[in-house]
Amino acid sequence: MRRIPLKMIIGRLVAVPVSLFAVASLAFWMMRLSGTSAASSVAGEYATPEAIAATERELGLDRGLWEQYTGFLGGLLHGDLGRSYFTRQPVAGELAARLPLDATIGVLALIVAVLAGVGLGALSAYHRNRWPDRTSRGAVTLLQSVPEFVFALVLIYVLFFRLRWLPAPVGQISLSRTAPPSVTGVVLLDAPLAGNWPAFWSASAQLVLPVLSFGLVLAAVFAKVTRSSFGSVLASPQIEYARSLGLPPWRIFTAALTVSRTAILTTVAIISGALIGGNAIMQKIFSLDGTAAFGVDSILKMDLPVVQGIVLAFGGTAVLLFLLIDILILLLDPRVRARS
Repeated sequence: MRRIPLKMIIGRLVAVPVSLFAVASLAFWMMRLSGTSAASSVAGEYATPEAIAATERELGLDRGLWEQYTGFLGGLLHGDLGRSYFTRQPVAGELAARLPLDATIGVLALIVAVLAGVGLGALSAYHRNRWPDRTSRGAVTLLQSVPEFVFALVLIYVLFFRLRWLPAPVGQISLSRTAPPSVTGVVLLDAPLAGNWPAFWSASAQLVLPVLSFGLVLAAVFAKVTRSSFGSVLASPQIEYARSLGLPPWRIFTAALTVSRTAILTTVAIISGALIGGNAIMQKIFSLDGTAAFGVDSILKMDLPVVQGIVLAFGGTAVLLFLLIDILILLLDPRVRARS
């Protein structure tokens, strides 16, 4: 613990508010400078100029951009993200109702990606240039060449339409089941709280396809990173020395995997950022009412407070994830601490 670079950790913590301010500013100006009138979208396609002007006054869009910007930042300091132009509900409440679903799918998909990708990459590196390596590289190439939504459609066709192993992608729960009372907004979590186990098993089956669609495609990234870092470690003098001492293969395998954890953790941070905001199309395919799909609808409708809130929520989550992974790497890897 005495060798932990506390100054570096404190410096990263200080950088978090700066990063969040940058994300908030980007969220505001990105929509305001798009050239599209939010008042026209809210007022309707056939609204008169007078109706559009009245809508601008009602939404506060008739004020100067700087005044709107400072008002937006002032609201953030008080935890106020504003209200949706269309639902008239607080944006914070809209996000709180949907973010748990994004987080649940993201965490489950990340677990699948790490287990499948690290296992595949380590196996490939350990049996380099033999048939397990060639098979693994072929699978990785195939997964990387197919977009996530195409892979999702293929899984739906095979596992639901042809084999009937999984239910239709109709949302979080089968249409024949009664959803439990909403607590977190995620049926998979709400069902056990309500003691509704049929709903839990139905929700579990419904999430298999989206989780596999995300996890298996992203596993290709982990497989490539693991194969590269794991292969370098296996060829290092330390591992050759361990082999010369007669250590069993499983000890060498686990030791090499431990040394490779820095590259794997860094990939976790990068992939987590992609999972946070990159699943809008997937949510549409699987009829899931998550934050990403809600964000796409809000962009099309020019619902500025909602878009700003989603960008801030996703950006802030990404900043915090990178911070946690960065600190974890500093704590686990003495080589990084020494360079720091």
